[in-house]
Amino acid sequence: MSGYLLSKPFLLAALFIKEQLKEPVALFWMVVSPAVTFYLITYARTPDDDRTINYLAVTSWFYAFIACSVAFFGLAFYIVGRRESGFLRSFVYAKPTKLVFLFGQFFACSILSIVYCMVFYGLTKLYFGAGVEVSEVWDVASRFYICFLLFSIFSLLLTLAPLSFQNASTVFSVLLCLMLALGIVSASTSHTALEVIKLLNPMRWANQIMLEGVVGSIEVMLVVMVAFSISFGVTFRLLLINPVWSRY
Repeated sequence: MSGYLLSKPFLLAALFIKEQLKEPVALFWMVVSPAVTFYLITYARTPDDDRTINYLAVTSWFYAFIACSVAFFGLAFYIVGRRESGFLRSFVYAKPTKLVFLFGQFFACSILSIVYCMVFYGLTKLYFGAGVEVSEVWDVASRFYICFLLFSIFSLLLTLAPLSFQNASTVFSVLLCLMLALGIVSASTSHTALEVIKLLNPMRWANQIMLEGVVGSIEVMLVVMVAFSISFGVTFRLLLINPVWSRY
């Protein structure tokens, strides 16, 4: 059983990755659109001003946005979709298979999230005219992955809500845009109400992680990992799976 639980999630993750690679439009949107938006915004400013600022000070919100997008539309949205399509009822009919499915979906999204992060890094680092450094790549990737785990906490819990495949996309899009808008607005004002929103906004938390890192904030990393483990366990326990034969 231990070998089964260790090997099957990775095999399933490979199948899920292959499945997502068959959607070139979605991949283009997830990988290229943040970089295009970055250049549109930065070229609207004075280029010399941006180039003198720290790389992550300019791109931290973009990384937070990408991490949230992958967690919502790569992890939660696909789980909701497989639940609605009958995939879970047909193949995930016991606790071991449910665990394999959740781990497989999470591993697939983890790999893709790092790919998206590295592509965005490669496309935007050129703007600053500096070479790619291995230490910086590792630092950016580690910060980004903690952000991905942070948003995965909420995305997993959202899969327990009675969302259909049709309205899940709308709900996730609204939440994503709302968090981003409130995060950017609250960053430039000191209004009391917005200060409260800043403290409660996960997008703001992710932005701070990208700016400050995790090496000096081990407590933050541990809290995120513990909270993710709890949300994963709650999802495993409460995700309803009704086998096909239960309908008869």
